[in-house]
Amino acid sequence: MQEVDVVQRSVNITRTQICVDDVQNGEPLGYLYNPYMPDRFAFFGYLSLVNAMDDFFDQMKCPKSYNQYRTFAPEKPGQRQPEKEVIRYMAEDVFTSKTGEKTTFTVQVQFRQNSTWQGTIAWMEGKKIQQFRSALEMIKLMDNALAESSGSDAVDWE
Repeated sequence: MQEVDVVQRSVNITRTQICVDDVQNGEPLGYLYNPYMPDRFAFFGYLSLVNAMDDFFDQMKCPKSYNQYRTFAPEKPGQRQPEKEVIRYMAEDVFTSKTGEKTTFTVQVQFRQNSTWQGTIAWMEGKKIQQFRSALEMIKLMDNALAESSGSDAVDWE
């Protein structure tokens, strides 16, 4: 049985390790690691990556979304869910012990405003850190880093 820690909710909940093992047809394949996820999560492309992270943020309620998505399901007005305890399943050393076969990124999402994300991305092999103002900008930075690491012509991170 794995030991778990119950901790206070903090911004570090959103710090996620993205390990890219392969690139197929321009789409990265790999795993997400977050100490607050019970297990690693496999992703297959940018859409899968963004959806998995967004679902995780919704589940953790951190960072809070500044809008609600429209759905076909009927709304239940006035029902507010109590915050659940946050459980840490992995040690913080996941950020130093896990790496992708191609490349590794550490993403810290600080806000979810204007229907997108704002935060910081660190490219571990390139030893570069860049702020992003949207999920699309984060994806472009990742794509450029993957192209640069494979020797293709890419736009620099600056």
